[in-house]
Amino acid sequence: MMRTKTDSNMLSLLYKPLCMAFLLFGLFGLIWLRSSVTTVAYDLRNLEDKKGEALKNEKILLAERARLMSLEKIDVSLQTNSQDEGGYTEYVFPDRTKVVHIAGSRGPQPYQASYTTARRN
Repeated sequence: MMRTKTDSNMLSLLYKPLCMAFLLFGLFGLIWLRSSVTTVAYDLRNLEDKKGEALKNEKILLAERARLMSLEKIDVSLQTNSQDEGGYTEYVFPDRTKVVHIAGSRGPQPYQASYTTARRN
């Protein structure tokens, strides 16, 4: 005697399509999530570039402000001195944006007690 599927219920007919729908939804959700993470990474990089530019502009503006403030102080002192002495002295100001920082020592160094002379070839 052959057995037929007459006793199957309606829910068992929906299992395969429901599983396929969940699988497709999960796949497209994973792709969307990955692209969103990549987009956020690019946005963070752009914001870091903007932050770097803003910090450079801030340093330039601070140097410009310091230069202008020092000029005002010197101009006031020169005006009072020139009225007293009758002469004018010209000052030269360095470019504050091109400052070279020299690092200190690299830590404790061995003490050299011997006398060194120039090498002879």
